[in-house]
Amino acid sequence: MKNCNFKRLHAGILFLLALFLHSCGQKNIPPELIGLWTSQKHMITVRAKPDGNWRFMSDSADIKFRVKEDYTVEGSVGSAKFGNGEIKLNWLLPTKMSGISFTIVCGKIGKIFENDPLNYKEVELWLGPITNGTIDGELRYTEGNRYFPMSGAIFTKAEN
Repeated sequence: MKNCNFKRLHAGILFLLALFLHSCGQKNIPPELIGLWTSQKHMITVRAKPDGNWRFMSDSADIKFRVKEDYTVEGSVGSAKFGNGEIKLNWLLPTKMSGISFTIVCGKIGKIFENDPLNYKEVELWLGPITNGTIDGELRYTEGNRYFPMSGAIFTKAEN
């Protein structure tokens, strides 16, 4: 009987914690996000494991993305373009804890720069909150449920 009460207590605490964290997370995509966002050229590192050993290639490229009225996203990472990107809210953790407000799932893109070792890769943009017309973000390479940082960038709004 004591063991059952202990499990209920743990379940109740976990439920309340999940409810609290969910209430702190991002709820809506702000309308200020709609428009064209650009970054300056910066170093982007692509990792590949063609023959069993990790290989890292770096070059500079810019990132641009446009959030449309229907909250779909199109843009480019260097010479690779993407369309029908999807914005996902960080609904679970507060932005103050994670630093991430949104992610943009770009999907499969091609070569970012000329000596990019991967012909295709799946990437996401992890974006912080909009602060004074800028967004601090990261470009991440995805493999299933694993995420690898490729670059950090500061995005400024170019136009609505």
